[in-house]
Amino acid sequence: MECAKDYQAVINAEGKLAFVISAGTAAPGSAPRIVYNGGNSALLYRSSGDVLVLDGLPPQVRETLAQVKQAVIIETDRQTGYTLYDYAASIKK
Repeated sequence: MECAKDYQAVINAEGKLAFVISAGTAAPGSAPRIVYNGGNSALLYRSSGDVLVLDGLPPQVRETLAQVKQAVIIETDRQTGYTLYDYAASIKK
């Protein structure tokens, strides 16, 4: 398990949630998910063996996580700024 560094959480006007994270070394699995228990962190399971901790979630993001069923994950190469992977992750509470 690794802590995501420098991630960003974005909520659009329609209440949809997206996380922008640094790209993993391998492609995400076929069923990525976020596990959230109402606290100030969540676990992003990119695949069964690749888990990232999204720590220090702001209050508005916590409220949104508690209400929505999925979030968009955008994985970028921080050096180039290019998006390497983007996908929907279901949210399990």
